[in-house]
Amino acid sequence: MNITLSALKKNPAKYFEIAKTADVIITKHGERFGRIVGEEKAARSERLNAFDELLQYVKTLPSVPDKIIYDKDREERLREKGVL
Repeated sequence: MNITLSALKKNPAKYFEIAKTADVIITKHGERFGRIVGEEKAARSERLNAFDELLQYVKTLPSVPDKIIYDKDREERLREKGVL
């Protein structure tokens, strides 16, 4: 639904109610100015964006070399040798 900025100023509650079921696009001088999006849709979008960012982070993590992983037996052998 498209509305003008002046229409939004006259009756904002009406358009926020409509935004619960559909996006409300606000225009100013015939140009797109803003958008009112329902909370459920915005929350869903935020969750998807956060998940995508997490996947990108996981994909770019460097792999951990095997020798950095804790090995209890190795630690005991090194203690016996007096290295640790």
